[in-house]
Amino acid sequence: MTTKKGNIKLIQAVSLFTPNLDQSVDFYKSTFGATEMFRSNQTDGSNMVGLQFANGETEFVLHDSENLKEPDIEVLVDDVKDFYHTHKSNENIHWIQPPIEKPFGGHLAVMRTIADDIVLIVVGP
Repeated sequence: MTTKKGNIKLIQAVSLFTPNLDQSVDFYKSTFGATEMFRSNQTDGSNMVGLQFANGETEFVLHDSENLKEPDIEVLVDDVKDFYHTHKSNENIHWIQPPIEKPFGGHLAVMRTIADDIVLIVVGP
């Protein structure tokens, strides 16, 4: 699916802090039918669990890291560099991280919207 240059294709993942990871995971699985995709231990000693809902297009990631309490929203675009260059001069966007290559392929950039102070992690080829 090709989108207009500079548009977001979809929200790929949302990552949220929870003080009780197992309780939260059980809640989303038993109440909303989420399935567990992965479970991992992080270098800071925290834990992360990736969940998926029925349509499977967006990862819902829960973690218990006290250092990362702000939500992370990961959006997919057709081309990270093109997206960055399209919006580079936009006064309503502050670029925290211009495009960089991800170790396992693709690119990543990080932006903060001025209007509502939301951080988006932009990913794609």
